Amino acid sequence: MSAETKFRTKYQDRLTDLKTLSHDSNNNEYLCQNTTYKSYNFDEIVKARNPKCTPASPDTLIFKGNKVYCVEFKNSFKKRVNAGVIKKKLEDGYKVLSEIFIELGLQLTDYQLIFCVVHKGFNESKLEKKETKWRKIRYRTEYKRIAQFDLEQYKGKYFDDILTNDVDFFRKEFIEKINPTLPC
Repeated sequence: MSAETKFRTKYQDRLTDLKTLSHDSNNNEYLCQNTTYKSYNFDEIVKARNPKCTPASPDTLIFKGNKVYCVEFKNSFKKRVNAGVIKKKLEDGYKVLSEIFIELGLQLTDYQLIFCVVHKGFNESKLEKKETKWRKIRYRTEYKRIAQFDLEQYKGKYFDDILTNDVDFFRKEFIEKINPTLPC
């Protein structure tokens, strides 16, 4: 039985749409607008397992074949994302996911683990005067598959790949791979 099937059996009540998962309660904003695609609310799974002392964790788990995406939504611009908080979510989330895989009789090594941080993109309307300059910077730095927030050290140790990029990249490169007709 696949990891997705075992997760669905145990955590079907934790399936939530991307819009809800990307909600920023401080600002009452959503990073994604999609209410169709459901993925696992990993924060809720972790909270239910550890009600007294809840470890940090990414927002959601998305299964695609032998790939498991651990996705953290940050409804702020890259500059304002706290790297320490992201590292804690990566480390603690990996530990909890490892425990769950063992309980479900699964081997993490049979799956490709990918950690994703999705944040707000540039507000280009405010940068119209510098459009050419910013586009060059954006495509040179933002759209490369570079692990931001000092996460490169975790690649190969905890996760097979680490993607940190804005919501536009997430829509274009990630959501389309899951379902080409699915907007974020």
